[in-house]
Amino acid sequence: MAEATATEKRPTKSPMWLRIVEIILGLIVLVLGVYALAYPRAAIATLVFFLAIALIVIAIAEFVRIFAHGISGWQRLLNLIVAILAFILAILVADNPLIYGSLTLVYLLGLALIFIGISTAFRGTAGSIIVGIIGLILGFVVIVFPIIGLGLAVILLAVALILLGLEAIASGIAGRWI
Repeated sequence: MAEATATEKRPTKSPMWLRIVEIILGLIVLVLGVYALAYPRAAIATLVFFLAIALIVIAIAEFVRIFAHGISGWQRLLNLIVAILAFILAILVADNPLIYGSLTLVYLLGLALIFIGISTAFRGTAGSIIVGIIGLILGFVVIVFPIIGLGLAVILLAVALILLGLEAIASGIAGRWI
């Protein structure tokens, strides 16, 4: 009986077709990560394209929230303002992706690094305070020097794609999520 429970707890491997798909998709994502490092302009153009789409989706979502039940007049007004700003920013990004798109992308990255730095520093441990301060400094550097921010955005994208690709390949080889 103890043997039966031991075999029941053993994880089963994924079907072979799923493992093959994971390995193929992992290779594709890995190649995209290397491509982003080799051709940073194409990576930036892709990020700006997705930023424009995301801003349009945000504008639509905030506009729809205006009609939601149970929100106050101030919340409706704020939703309308965010919807209008997101839509205007989406138009600017789509109209001139090189300037407005790249700058918006850099400023969003810088703000994200600042907020992540603050939240990490507030954890209170020595390591988190140091990492938080580094995040804050990086955030301000990205905002003040947009070219560094674009480079950092490409590097972050490439590293994320490479890691995701390697993880998918390893999962496919192992036959289970890693």
